[in-house]
Amino acid sequence: MIKVIDTRGKERFVNAAYIRSVTPKGANRSQIDYGGMGGSIKIDRPAEEVAEVVNAALPSSFDEYLAATDVQNQTNQTAQTATMIAVIG
Repeated sequence: MIKVIDTRGKERFVNAAYIRSVTPKGANRSQIDYGGMGGSIKIDRPAEEVAEVVNAALPSSFDEYLAATDVQNQTNQTAQTATMIAVIG
């Protein structure tokens, strides 16, 4: 997750893996378009700077990303199973 502050001063955390594009909107402003939610965020940072932060937040390979996603899914499934057992038990 990366922290960004939009042009209205609102703090947001965005999953770097869902960012589809970073578009320059002037010298010191850019727009982050992200998938899954179909939205965008305008921020007061140059697009090159934002792209560097996004790239640094992503795993070095897609295989690492898939492995991390699998671990998270297993963790979520375990928690969900424990909750169902607690409710039933």
